Amino acid sequence: MAIKFEQVSYDYVGVDQTRYRAISNITLDIAETGEFITLIGETGSGKSTLVQHMNALMRPTEGEVTVYGVKIYKDVKKKNKNVKLNPLRQKVGLVFQFPEYQLFEETVERDIMFGPKNFGVSDADAKVRARQALQAVGLDASYLERSPFNLSGGEKKRVSIAGILAMEPDILVLDEPTSGLDPKGREALLKLFTEIHRNLNKTVIIITHDMNTVYEYASRVLVMNKSELVFDGTPDELFLTGDFGSWNLETPDMIDLTRKLETKLGVTFHRLPKTVEDLHAMVLEVLS
Repeated sequence: MAIKFEQVSYDYVGVDQTRYRAISNITLDIAETGEFITLIGETGSGKSTLVQHMNALMRPTEGEVTVYGVKIYKDVKKKNKNVKLNPLRQKVGLVFQFPEYQLFEETVERDIMFGPKNFGVSDADAKVRARQALQAVGLDASYLERSPFNLSGGEKKRVSIAGILAMEPDILVLDEPTSGLDPKGREALLKLFTEIHRNLNKTVIIITHDMNTVYEYASRVLVMNKSELVFDGTPDELFLTGDFGSWNLETPDMIDLTRKLETKLGVTFHRLPKTVEDLHAMVLEVLS
């Protein structure tokens, strides 16, 4: 496994030394390739804290995280001065929810080049990577000389993703990448992540509140509730047999629509569709 959590907990400590447990006793394995994971749960359930442990931006208060064979624990730098954490951040690329946190250079090209250069890539190779990454996120070369601060919200998100892709990570982690986007922008980004997952053979992990994204795109779902990992399985297992209502999760629109059609038509479909086109074909089948 590329990433392994073993009974991991993390406490935030306030100015008055009060402790707040953000994640509690997490045990979890994530493969290097082949996974499209959505991480869901209410605000404050521990999702962002969990993913920041995946590339050692945070270190456990208790337990141990292993990232590509490197063990990360609370006092890792004190007990093992030779441990190198930066290479882990190259292998596990994290895109924050707000792209402004990652955009700071004068031009888009320099912003995308920053990560590769920080890991020892030459200027020439970093420029090549910048162009390739920009193309991968659906933006043309005309963006290279533009200021990242003059872009739209969707364009900023794409540039921040390109900056991580240019470092050629094995695992891509995205925190609420479609928040604030219109439906067209949301679908375009989700299509991009699917292509990255399939064409580049990368594991993709997305934090989201959108149950439609979870149901339609994910191969695996992780549910956080009150700092604990309460579910790890497929979307069908979650929405068809899981107790997702107790975690304040909504029913995906496609399942809700399918159930209403079953009631109206007086039929029971033999399976649940993932898309409108799939549902349309199923309706035609039962009416024929």
